[in-house]
Amino acid sequence: MIRFGIFASVFVAACSALGDASPADTSNDYETVIEAPPYTPITRLGPEPYTPTVHDRRWQFADKLEHQHLPMLRRLKAGEIGNFGGIEWRWEDGPQNGGLGAVTGIVYFVNKPTSSLRRYTDNTLFQPARGDFARTDQDRIARDWAERIGQNIASPGFGNMDAPWLDIRISRNEFEAMQDERGWDVPTNLILKVNHWAEPDLPAVPDNLKASIRYLPAETVLAGPTPDIATYDAIVLRDGCFFIDEDGEDDPLAMFPLGIGIYRDDEGHLAFRSRHSVQTTRLARVGTRMQLGYRSEISDPPEALIAACGQHRVVTVKTVNQAAGYGSTWHAVKENAARDGLNEAEATAQANACLLEQERRLADNRLRGGNAAPSWCEMTMQIPPTPPTLPDTR
Repeated sequence: MIRFGIFASVFVAACSALGDASPADTSNDYETVIEAPPYTPITRLGPEPYTPTVHDRRWQFADKLEHQHLPMLRRLKAGEIGNFGGIEWRWEDGPQNGGLGAVTGIVYFVNKPTSSLRRYTDNTLFQPARGDFARTDQDRIARDWAERIGQNIASPGFGNMDAPWLDIRISRNEFEAMQDERGWDVPTNLILKVNHWAEPDLPAVPDNLKASIRYLPAETVLAGPTPDIATYDAIVLRDGCFFIDEDGEDDPLAMFPLGIGIYRDDEGHLAFRSRHSVQTTRLARVGTRMQLGYRSEISDPPEALIAACGQHRVVTVKTVNQAAGYGSTWHAVKENAARDGLNEAEATAQANACLLEQERRLADNRLRGGNAAPSWCEMTMQIPPTPPTLPDTR
């Protein structure tokens, strides 16, 4: 923790590209941001709206197709035990199906694919193909391949009628390079599903910030399941390097999930964002308190990070959501509005004032040696349960 006596948000022009300078190189000045105003905590009294992606909509469409043809598929599955290798729903971009594209159900068989399929249907939606194994062996084969590739990269998946798949948590280019290098000959009907979240379409650091940031370290693999733990601290930028501003003087460098980037928001503040343009959920500004989720110290951090930012502990975080207003605080606001006879605008304004005052006190404690007790609005806004009615003892 480094304390400053005034509100600090230092923006310094830089003259070199990201990662070109080491901490000992004083010819380059990078940006420092240790405090920033949080976003307005509560902007809507309800959960964030969900807009399904094309990937989601295609999955839903294929699921409906499977249910539509389920009687036939059940007969096929029962009649071709030891031969049926599962279905792969394969898409091609186009105007069909409301813009989702054209879909074909590739039905795999170990032996005689065409005649095996046509015993059950002539529908051209389904096309036969030869598979390398039957679904009776899918558990062993899928799990063996996941272990061979690495369970941090590949996870097996199984469906009712689907061919088994491996959920790949790195980009397609990275996986294909590994596949070529190691000579992996993956079975035909073990489907490789590169997780679309592993292939961001926005840069981690846009060109207009490369002179301001030494290094933004991020995982190269999508995180698997982690404990659902809420942890809170500010992430700050010091001379172009991101630190978790913990208690004490041994602040660690922060490493971020794959898919998290940095940008300058509409008000000119450095802030985190998703690197997926379809995901527009607001995250947090650098220099504010965040909900960081599960943390894990990295035993072998990237050499480039240490070269750029110096020898420090490195801790990876799961999220970078703003702490103020995080979670279901909006639900408490609606409860309070009903309890106190406020309209929603009044209740929202009251809650935001409390939450922002809480963040101000916590920032003063963190940066300027203050000792004010936080107001903990999330707790005080909850409606206490109605006490039980005692029987009349007269």
